[in-house]
Amino acid sequence: MMTEDVIGKKYEALIDFLLTQCTHFAFVEDRRLMEIEEERLAYVELLTEAIRWDLIERTVVREWATTRLTDSTAYVYTFHMNFRTAQFLKERSSSLFGWMLPELPEDIMFYAGDTCVLAVCSHERYFIVDEAMWRRFERGIK
Repeated sequence: MMTEDVIGKKYEALIDFLLTQCTHFAFVEDRRLMEIEEERLAYVELLTEAIRWDLIERTVVREWATTRLTDSTAYVYTFHMNFRTAQFLKERSSSLFGWMLPELPEDIMFYAGDTCVLAVCSHERYFIVDEAMWRRFERGIK
């Protein structure tokens, strides 16, 4: 578990590295935090318009890598990881902890196949990362 944000050029380098390691990524829209659900979902559709064709699925869940809900649900949007989506991630935020409401969805997660290798909980300012992958990333940016 890491508590230091990844910012600026290091964030961009991380996204580029994840592009080589991951098959897909996902982010969360927590229904508990939506004032008007239809408006928020329309906002997310507009926000992700440039990567619309990379959407794998939108699912309703009670838990994801960093959170378990007891009385509510959330939407998880899953996208292919490719050059276009990596550019989207770099253009929309300049840090891992920048993925936070209201401008952006929260709790971004990156997957290599079925394995979550990096999961962010922005509002609580931490992320969980696969140690071996993180060491490879840090060796590559020095």
